[in-house]
Amino acid sequence: MVTKYIIVSIFLVILFAVSYNTFRKIKTYQDYNLAGKGTGLFALTATLVAAEFNTATLIGGASVAYLFGTVGMWYTSLIFIAVFLAYAFTVAKKYRKLNISTISQFFDKRFKNEKYSELIRFMSAIITLFYTWLAPASYLAGLAVIGSVLLGVDPVIFSITIVVICLILSITGGLLTAIGIDVVAFIMIMIGIPTILFIGISAAGGFGSLSQVYEPKLLSLAPVWDTEVNFPIALTWGLQILFLYIAAPWYGQRIFSAKNEKVAYTAMLWNTFFIVVLYGMVVLATMFSKVVFPSLDKPEEALPLLIATQSNSLVQGLLLVTLLLVGVSTLIAVWNSAVSIIVNDVVRRYFLKNKGDRQFIIASRICFVIIAASTLIFGIVFIGNIQNSLLFLSTFTGIVAIPILISLYWKKYNSLGALSSMISGLAYSGIAITLSFPIYFISPIAVIVATIVGIIVSLATSKNHVTDNQEFYELIESPLELESHETESVLIPKESN
Repeated sequence: MVTKYIIVSIFLVILFAVSYNTFRKIKTYQDYNLAGKGTGLFALTATLVAAEFNTATLIGGASVAYLFGTVGMWYTSLIFIAVFLAYAFTVAKKYRKLNISTISQFFDKRFKNEKYSELIRFMSAIITLFYTWLAPASYLAGLAVIGSVLLGVDPVIFSITIVVICLILSITGGLLTAIGIDVVAFIMIMIGIPTILFIGISAAGGFGSLSQVYEPKLLSLAPVWDTEVNFPIALTWGLQILFLYIAAPWYGQRIFSAKNEKVAYTAMLWNTFFIVVLYGMVVLATMFSKVVFPSLDKPEEALPLLIATQSNSLVQGLLLVTLLLVGVSTLIAVWNSAVSIIVNDVVRRYFLKNKGDRQFIIASRICFVIIAASTLIFGIVFIGNIQNSLLFLSTFTGIVAIPILISLYWKKYNSLGALSSMISGLAYSGIAITLSFPIYFISPIAVIVATIVGIIVSLATSKNHVTDNQEFYELIESPLELESHETESVLIPKESN
């Protein structure tokens, strides 16, 4: 146990050093909010992977693999092929070309001077803030499971400790600090996850042992339809995550910070590869853990228990750090996006107009404190209910993606149509969740409803609703622009004017 604490302490020193180093580089609010819009390919890839690779999916999603074998592979890994390739091909370059700071500002650009542009911008800000405010609690709940199993620390005490550490780290340099921490997390993830898989294979005695604990259908990638979590649910979850990420402010914030649109696009392709492979390793490791622990009452403890019982103290310490960094990096990532929404879409727009960089940085740090406190409160409530806590949060946020995608590819779509899409999708989702509809009757139908309503309203009001979007389309359809130099420091932002 002493070895674990020593290793954790060493990495805490590393993280605080990164935090202090980036703090010294903060010169402007753009540095604090968007890392100076100078994030290079390696740093962007690392921060995208670390921001997605989270404890909620790692612990909650992997428990699906413990119970249902390769169903967990679809649910936790393979769905991200469609999710992130769709992101790369539809919005990655366009988001960066628009030179925006939040998802809501997309609607400012697209529906400039239209009657309902301010309302849809405000609604999108509130919806995306809703997710970013509450989702970190589920990541904290996952971290509490890890701390309880691997360190034997009371979940509440561990949650308080993690929140305080994350607050100190994140409040210093904003997104610049978050990217620095993500680079450290990415390196440890690339080492730690294959190590966990190797431990699982060794402990279980090889791939042949899986047939001892799983039916043949749960060892094949063929669709399985008759389990509690089955192929339709995995596909529905994938669809829901796809739309969530199109509207995800924490991913958007990183794409907005990219050096240029080519970096944004290429980093998303690399992110797709790494996420699918790494989560696939997690699923396999969890399946092997069932051979070692065939009758766990809490399947979400399978992965931490595998590490705790099948490796020596040094390896346990390094893997503990890896798992902690997974949660910490994602928690800080989502905190940053929540703060960005509050400051850019609310404070800066309505209350502190025409103020200087210093005031916005101070406002951001105050928001970090408030969000950290709420994360702690909600995280304690979410302990033991990790994956379900994200399910309904992602449904509502994903609705914001519908008007974004239609706006990009249909010029006649107007602000009233976009507003109608959002309202109808939210209304249906709320009703479906309240009435306890099956998951595959919630987000897929909500997408259809939002799309159809938005198109009908836009067509019906096209004569009376003037749109002026030529400038928007010229911008997003412009040829790829690259800076003259292709190399850039991973963490040092460009100087802002």
